[in-house]
Formats: sequence, C-alpha cells, structure tokens
Amino acid sequence: MEQIDFGPTQTELATVNEVFIDALKPWWDELEGYIPPMAEEMSYRAIPALVINAYHYLGLSRELGIKMANMFKTIYFATRIHEMIGDDEEGQEHTQELQFTILIGDYIFGRVLKLLLETNTEQLLDMFAAMICAINEGLIVKYKSVRSLEEIVAVTRAPFYSYAFRSAAQLKGFEAEDGEAYGKLGHNLGMALELLDAGHLNEAADYLVKARAWLDGQNDQVLPGRVDAMGLIQEIQRDLRR
Repeated sequence: MEQIDFGPTQTELATVNEVFIDALKPWWDELEGYIPPMAEEMSYRAIPALVINAYHYLGLSRELGIKMANMFKTIYFATRIHEMIGDDEEGQEHTQELQFTILIGDYIFGRVLKLLLETNTEQLLDMFAAMICAINEGLIVKYKSVRSLEEIVAVTRAPFYSYAFRSAAQLKGFEAEDGEAYGKLGHNLGMALELLDAGHLNEAADYLVKARAWLDGQNDQVLPGRVDAMGLIQEIQRDLRR
C-alpha cells in the first residue's frame, strides 16, 4: 500500500509519539525493543492518525485529539505485545521473559485507565473497557477458529477505529444512536484501510462506499470536518486505483 495522507500533520503525529514515550517512561528501556517491528505495521501508523481525524471532524480540540490518539496507540501497543505470546503448541517456553511480556502488557493497559483520569475523560471508562474486551475476544477468534481475513480484521482491528469515532461522539455530546452511526463511519474507514493494506481491494472499496454514503447525508453544522473526511476517502480511493 502506498503512503496515504491521513490528514494530521507530521507535527501532530510526532507530538503523539512524544506523549506516548513520556507516558511509558518508567519502563521505556525495556519497551523500546518492541517498537521497530510494530513501526512497519500500517495499523500502528494509521490508528493514531484516524483518532486525530475523528476528533477533528467533530470540531473537538487538537489537544484532546492528540491525547486520545496516544491512548489508542497505547492500547494497540499493549495488544500487540500480548499477541507476541505464543502457546504451548507453538513451543512457547514458560520463561522469565514470557512472564515479563505478560506483565508489561497488563501494566500498559493499566496506564490507559490512568490516562483517562489524567485527561478528565473518565466518562469513557466503560467504552474503553468494552473495546479492550472486544479486541481480546477477537484475538481468540483469530487464533482458535477458521475465519476469512475480512472477518478477522472486523474483530481484531476495526474496533480501534470504530471506538475512536464513538469516543469522539460521546465527548461531543452526541445521542447514543448518533454516536453509534459515527462509530460505524470509523469502522468502515478502518476496514477499508486494513483490507487495502492486505491487498483485498474489492472489499476495501465496498467499505469506502458505505463511509461515503453516510457522509453524504451529513451537514457541516453536525460534522464541521465533513469535507476533510471526504478528502480522506478520496485519498484512499486513489490508492485503490494505483
């Protein structure tokens, strides 16, 4: 997949990375080694960018968007650390290193709860708990059953995007039904990006059609960043045609 212009400036994403490192500073020397392989993953780059977009589209502050992008990046980081743990069938040895990996992943999840308090967004606690639960259930599905790639992406990666948009809607004061609809926009954008990255172009295009159809029904009063959202869809569509 070509490099997509997700919208947020490099300055904003660099700030997210600074906040991310600072929040994990007590254990950064031990954690830094996990970063290089993840940095090559599209999800690691796209999730923070889409979170910032989700908040920007609703006219929420840049500062809040950056803080929330850090939270979602942190959850993704912890999830990927846990994914690195194999099982007995894969020859995973029960070593001190394994124990550390499990504990450090749990520690990072705990940091997210603290970040919610530090950013005065504790009203999102139930939502974040539901998201983490959904992602963990999705990983069980991924490794313990035979599913299509689209189904696996829907339960392991799409929740990051849908809950990013739902959290923005809740902080904006949307009614529950409207928040669910905005979350669906995040789901469709996330599915399109993940499937495009995996080379499933037709399926990715289908999700873009759904995202655009919803945006066509919105106005600039409800969604101040509607034009920018349309721009992102067009950017992804251009990548599909390359």
